Amino acid sequence: MRIHFIAPEQEAQIPQYQQKWKNIYLSTQPIQHNRAKAAVQGAYAVMGKPEPEVIFCSSPLVAIEQLKAKLQQSQNSNQTSEQQVYTDFFEFASSVWENIQQGNQQQLKLEIKPLEDLIKEVYKESFKSLNEHLENSLPRDLTVQDIIEQIYLGTSPIIDMLGQLPANRGMREFFTDLEQRLPENWQESFSTIFSGIDQQLAWVPGKDLFFREWLKPMIQASLIGKVYGLEHSNYKDAIFVSLSTFEEKFLKENPPIVISQVAIYCIWLDFAFSVLGYPHNSKKWSALQGLVKHCGWIFAVDNLCIICERPTKILVNEHNQLHGEGEPAIEFADGFVVYAHHGTTLPDKYGTVHPNQWESQWIIEEKNQQLQAVLINAIGAVRLCQELSVIEIDSLQEYKFIKLENIDISTCILQRINSQTGDINALFIPQQIQSIGLAIEYANQNSSEEDFPIPENE
Repeated sequence: MRIHFIAPEQEAQIPQYQQKWKNIYLSTQPIQHNRAKAAVQGAYAVMGKPEPEVIFCSSPLVAIEQLKAKLQQSQNSNQTSEQQVYTDFFEFASSVWENIQQGNQQQLKLEIKPLEDLIKEVYKESFKSLNEHLENSLPRDLTVQDIIEQIYLGTSPIIDMLGQLPANRGMREFFTDLEQRLPENWQESFSTIFSGIDQQLAWVPGKDLFFREWLKPMIQASLIGKVYGLEHSNYKDAIFVSLSTFEEKFLKENPPIVISQVAIYCIWLDFAFSVLGYPHNSKKWSALQGLVKHCGWIFAVDNLCIICERPTKILVNEHNQLHGEGEPAIEFADGFVVYAHHGTTLPDKYGTVHPNQWESQWIIEEKNQQLQAVLINAIGAVRLCQELSVIEIDSLQEYKFIKLENIDISTCILQRINSQTGDINALFIPQQIQSIGLAIEYANQNSSEEDFPIPENE
């Protein structure tokens, strides 16, 4: 039994909302200061707060300097802790949800600040409506086994999507490996494992209610995750990494409201209000949309709001990850830039050079494992076999099963030198494959059969 919580025609509209807000958070159009200022003033007003001073900055780096100066000025004038900077939206949303779950409303009241409170109120409305929707849609006679199966079926699409991620994220290989380990009749096995679980847990008081309440947040996460989509250009983290240690520390201690990330949450909010028809406060939702549409990053305190200009350039790959080849993936008008390769932030040493010109020796010198993996994937197995020292594990006719020497990675390489043409083909082999025979089979199935044919008599 599969319970559907949104109609097919509603689900079909998800891509248009993803694209709508993608266009907004990837916009490089200059901010219109009058509209941005009006959006901030409107957001403060709708939350019942006095109008703040608004300052515009050319980039997050300049905003940090402005904020440092304002905070220092505040300390020197012995102003109170009312001048604390707002917490990051993701962290705040998480803590809000925790407090809601715990019923700790009193603590929430102590944390209210104008823009945070606006985001909280609008987002909380969608969660409340979604929870009511799920509660009303769930059949009353579900067994514990039914519930567990619903949890699995509800989350499996997300797992399927994760398995389609680019290989350099490390997720596709993981889920491919997981899929290979599952028995062909895994659905039947799953049902068998949990058959009779109601009888097994008969002694547990309130088990039906417990499992039912457990089901709802799982469905919530699955549905909202599906609406968000898995890929987006997370340039908050990219900018963090590009800053100096001191600046990064300051930004973490005084986090901004990152409009590009709030825009991703707006995909769900817009879909929930416009398509699912969830009730909401239209003035607060309109105010939140205004912030996202007309502002860049925001550093906000009770009487001051610093707004960053948008980047003049944002480059992404087909998976909507930050990606530039020999050029910045993010660039601001004042010269502040961020380099990235398929979502991974790069130092200038790599970012200013086209990946085709990256040197294999850099892999040995690089101590950061994430950057090392980026270099390995970009340079490719063929060049690595030719330019670095290797250790031969096994061989079979035209094939060699090797690993890179002096590099702490478990992935091996299958190399084939065509005896007739002299052409060299090479492919990275998942770490769970330990024999040359299985490596050849893997290469034959996951690459061109002409490049990696099965040896005769094998």
